Amino acid sequence: MPHRTAGPPRDAFYAFGEHVNPGLARFLTVTDRDLRFVRGAGSVLETAAGERYDDWIAGFGALPFGHAPEGFAELIAEHLASGAPNLYSEHLNPFAGALARDLSEASGLDTAYLGNSGSEAVEAALKLALRVTGRPRIAYAAGGYHGTTCGALACMAEGVYREGFEPLLVDHAAVPWDDLDALEETLAGGEVGAFLAEPVQVEAGLRFASRDYLRGARELCDRHGALLILDEVQTGLGRTGALFAFQDLEVRPDVVCLAKALGAGLVPISATLAGPGLWAKAYGSMRTCEVHESTMGGNALACVVAREALRRLRDPDLLAGVRARGAQLFGALEVVASSSSLVREVRWRGLLGGVALREPENPWLSWEAFDLGELSGEPLSGPLLVDRLGRRGILGQVCGHDWSVLRVAPPLNVDAASCKRFVKAVASGIEFLEEQQ
Repeated sequence: MPHRTAGPPRDAFYAFGEHVNPGLARFLTVTDRDLRFVRGAGSVLETAAGERYDDWIAGFGALPFGHAPEGFAELIAEHLASGAPNLYSEHLNPFAGALARDLSEASGLDTAYLGNSGSEAVEAALKLALRVTGRPRIAYAAGGYHGTTCGALACMAEGVYREGFEPLLVDHAAVPWDDLDALEETLAGGEVGAFLAEPVQVEAGLRFASRDYLRGARELCDRHGALLILDEVQTGLGRTGALFAFQDLEVRPDVVCLAKALGAGLVPISATLAGPGLWAKAYGSMRTCEVHESTMGGNALACVVAREALRRLRDPDLLAGVRARGAQLFGALEVVASSSSLVREVRWRGLLGGVALREPENPWLSWEAFDLGELSGEPLSGPLLVDRLGRRGILGQVCGHDWSVLRVAPPLNVDAASCKRFVKAVASGIEFLEEQQ
């Protein structure tokens, strides 16, 4: 029998910095965030020393039920004990079929291509649009985050994620956010096969699309023969208080991208949902049916976990709880913001939101003063607040494209006590920053 330990060996933490991501390890070390977690349950993580932290990063939306969610270990053990094949290469996959049927019923779309990540879901959507329409370009809402693979990167916001990789594989067309005139002008050229957008641009600082904007985009896509692709990797599966954000916005997409929460934080899985006839038009012949494939996409174990995650996330009681808890949480944060000159705005829907900050005016509060001049130009307010939260046992993070915004996206089953601690920590952190001015 192999030796089993209660957690990862101590030297494995150091090995991360040597062999996985040296730059990240250094950044975590110099910002005092190189924590060694060995256990997780619900919204709490625990270090080897017994220190406990409330996890308000939640896998950037991949942990809808928190860590080690109840019932999944037994489900996984039961499935593995069944002896069912995990891969059905060149054969009918009943586990993928069952999950795809569930997703179709939940979304109103017809087919589900199953992959492993959000980037992979976006790649599949882009290829589908190019194949179906025969057009060479995609239009995308500027400021978005759709993944870091080469294809998806061509629809990424300007900035560090794109720098060093340009020219990209395809010169897709960035369209200013919430600008239907610009979108129509872009679509009118006849080269664009689809418009790609997020119902909420999380990494851009929580920019929420209005019904009018997405309905207008739907009408323009219909008028110009383009598909409407919605990236719901971060917004879908209950996060906004509806199963899908597009349902709450009453907009009908042609293609929807899902990932993160679909795997319950336990397995990698994504889904690209497509409307009637689209997948068949792109890949419907015997010669083309395997043109777009993924070796591990739709593997049996991932599908078993995803079906259970989807079942729980479709529960009307859970969705009602997300709306109610979100109203309580962000209502309390708005009270904190109302008395602070540093808070620009609190933005939210369901349990997805952000606290937008102004920069402190103290000249000593700079990246250079912290000997981190390589970060010069990035906002400091958000990272400073994240640091203050960490000192009170709260794990938080800023938005990827806008570090002045603290992202707020806890597990969907976060309890009232955790919310109270979070709000209190945010208030304390903001008070500290105000005192430094």
